[in-house]
Amino acid sequence: MKKKVIAISVLAVIVAFVVAFLLCKPKYNYMVDFEENFVVENGVAQEEMEYIMVLAEDGEYVMDAEWKIEPSGMLMALSIVDETGKDVNTFSAHWIDMNSGVMELPAGKYTMTLTPITSVEQWKEYFAKFDTSDWDEPVEEGEEPEMEFADGEYKFEFSFKLEERGNLNIQRMACVFGAIFGVILVVIMVAVGQKDNSMKQNYDERQELLRGRGAKYGLYTMILLSFVLYLLEGAEVPIPLSTGMSGSFISFCGIGVYAVYCIWKDAYFALNHRVGVYIGIFVVGGLINLVIGIGACLGGTLIRDNRLSSQSLNLFCGILMLVVCVALILKKISSDREDE
Repeated sequence: MKKKVIAISVLAVIVAFVVAFLLCKPKYNYMVDFEENFVVENGVAQEEMEYIMVLAEDGEYVMDAEWKIEPSGMLMALSIVDETGKDVNTFSAHWIDMNSGVMELPAGKYTMTLTPITSVEQWKEYFAKFDTSDWDEPVEEGEEPEMEFADGEYKFEFSFKLEERGNLNIQRMACVFGAIFGVILVVIMVAVGQKDNSMKQNYDERQELLRGRGAKYGLYTMILLSFVLYLLEGAEVPIPLSTGMSGSFISFCGIGVYAVYCIWKDAYFALNHRVGVYIGIFVVGGLINLVIGIGACLGGTLIRDNRLSSQSLNLFCGILMLVVCVALILKKISSDREDE
């Protein structure tokens, strides 16, 4: 039975991994990425940089733009116009990491232009060429950018991606396959961690009683946190959690309370568990998830629109697994002292 479960699970993991990889593969309709150094003398920068984008069909698109200029002091303006010269998107910044949201674009040719701006006067002249009356946030007098420009060499790092919205839905499907992959992997780990050929976990009566009590404490924790978040929301206190992420955070806390209680009461591992295998799984899994979460934090993708993104789940999971490891270590130390 155990060998069959492992074989089927391994095959399912391979299939889920391949499908998720194929779905996650970027399918950008247009992409440009470069680094360039340029020298500015007497307030004059290099000529504008122009790129042509061709969209084969009408659709809903999402634009991601990211750039930074070192040292600071000048601006880079980006404009996108269609074949008739109508403005699609125009903005300027010293540095930026932005997502346009969904834009409805007809098929056709679009021109994207990057323009270095070295003075407030040039900035005003630049935006005077565009009709900003229907912008969500039109350019207004008195909102001039702060600029401390000086001649010299500047490093410009630029990344731009235009992606059809349908591709984003595919990526969400890939996340589902990723979750399935995780569940199947847990099944494999449970099978490997068993001492016998059975998938059943054998707990004695005392352990069953304590595990039930631990589950009750975990449930109480989740209820209490839900109530606290409800009060904070009612008081209009800003919380960096969406509805989905709030549920995940509450669930992780409840699981953590349950795990720590059961570990401390010697009710976490079954009689037929290979404890060393499970501890290894917690350590490796915790470190992997922490690395992913910290990488998202350093990469600036952990927070989107002042809220934790779905990538924070890796951080939550990593912290939870390491908390379990710390509880196991402290329990081991406490048991050794009692034996002495």
